[in-house]
Amino acid sequence: MELKQRGGPGRGQGRKPIKEGQDTVTVSLRMTEAQRDKLSLLGGAEWVRQRIDKAKAPNAGIHRAAEGRPVE
Repeated sequence: MELKQRGGPGRGQGRKPIKEGQDTVTVSLRMTEAQRDKLSLLGGAEWVRQRIDKAKAPNAGIHRAAEGRPVE
């Protein structure tokens, strides 16, 4: 009698990608429990990603000048 194998690797299992074709990384932050609770209410990781995407990148020239490095 031949036994059919049950189980095995599940197709489509696991966490889905945030954006197709883009790798993600895990970031660990230290915060108070109250801050963690508030972050959860605000929308968690998705809220943080949206904030980062909307934020303007700092002007590199201003930072170089403040560090005493020549501005190009």
